[in-house]
Amino acid sequence: MRRTNTLLIVTLGAGIALGIALGWWLKTPAPETHARPTAQPDSPRKILYYRNPMNPQVTADKPSKDSMGMDYIPVYADAENTGADSGIRIDPRLVQNLGVRTGVVEKRAFSRSVRTVGTVLIDERGVSAFSPKVSGWLERLHAKAVGDVVERGQPLAEIYSPELLSAQEEYRIAVQASRKLLGAGDVGMHHETQDLVQAARERLRLLDIPAADIAALTQGKPAQRTVSLRAPYRGIVTELDVREGASVTPEMRLFTLADLSRIWVNVEVYANQLPWVKVGDPVELTLAFVPGRRWQGRIDYLYPTLNPQSRTVTARLLFDNPDGVLRPGMYANATIGAAERSTVLAVPREAVLRTGTQDSVILVLGEGRFQPVMVHVGAENDDFVEIIDGLQAGQKIVLSGQFLLDAEANFQGAGARMQGGDAAPAVHQH
Repeated sequence: MRRTNTLLIVTLGAGIALGIALGWWLKTPAPETHARPTAQPDSPRKILYYRNPMNPQVTADKPSKDSMGMDYIPVYADAENTGADSGIRIDPRLVQNLGVRTGVVEKRAFSRSVRTVGTVLIDERGVSAFSPKVSGWLERLHAKAVGDVVERGQPLAEIYSPELLSAQEEYRIAVQASRKLLGAGDVGMHHETQDLVQAARERLRLLDIPAADIAALTQGKPAQRTVSLRAPYRGIVTELDVREGASVTPEMRLFTLADLSRIWVNVEVYANQLPWVKVGDPVELTLAFVPGRRWQGRIDYLYPTLNPQSRTVTARLLFDNPDGVLRPGMYANATIGAAERSTVLAVPREAVLRTGTQDSVILVLGEGRFQPVMVHVGAENDDFVEIIDGLQAGQKIVLSGQFLLDAEANFQGAGARMQGGDAAPAVHQH
């Protein structure tokens, strides 16, 4: 009896459970054949091309990878039309947290001072060599050593020459004869002898007889046994090839004299500084051991060749040196004041990103969007870089935080790619 009751209870419980399950099944709507409806043939976004994640200027017409193995980013037709897919998109609050500073592209006066060092040299245009115009003997030297300083008109040497002595006597005799004829009243012969006097005087002048000695002969003074060779300007003796008592001929060089009233300074200018310097630019010279003194000069010449070792061009500077403080061999500091260039499109140096092969600047598009653009740079100074192509005046650019923007873009772009979505990532790399 007890077994029968137990079997009845079990059977009744199973029936109740089956009834509940059947009722729930009847109330539940039948599932659709597809949980996600398939897109219509015309619903997928149209891909125009694929863009290099590191360089937006590089594109491909099919899925590709760059040299680092990163997938090219698809650019869609609707994004291309609206501009929503261009550049970098970052939350404005994050931009503020990154400390991004911005500025404006503008035209400005552009100048640059080129600072360099150089060596004081002798101005080769002030170097003279002295040779006698007659044969003879040096009876006395007044400049006896290389480095001696001589003044303008100072005797350098005393030379004895029979030819010079004879020329003086001929002139003296011609002058005396002309005067005697004039005193005798023979005017015609006097005029004829005047031609001889003039020819004898010209011969003495061509033999470098000083004008004072010729005047003395004209006054009737006797001929000088020796004649002085005099310095034409103040300078130093750089070469001395004879000694007292030596016999000399017109083929011999006796002295070499250098004029130090003007000197050269050779400085090195780097190739990237050449656009800033030209012949005639003013130059200021200073010496470390002469504080407070400044010399004003100019660029005299730019040599046409480049030094292959230092990659520099030699610029020759010219300075007046009336008191001789600047001596050949000294080291000097030179500042070349290049002429100011106006209306040059320029950006601060910190705004330019350099990769070694190209230069770029990040534009601020607004609402957290940024766009890297390639630029062609020109001349540079300590603060600004000239922009030849790639930007326009008035555009807003990023001055600092570019690398943080780049890192944030790479991070978000990588996250979008890891999700494997079919839409383009919200942040696009440059």
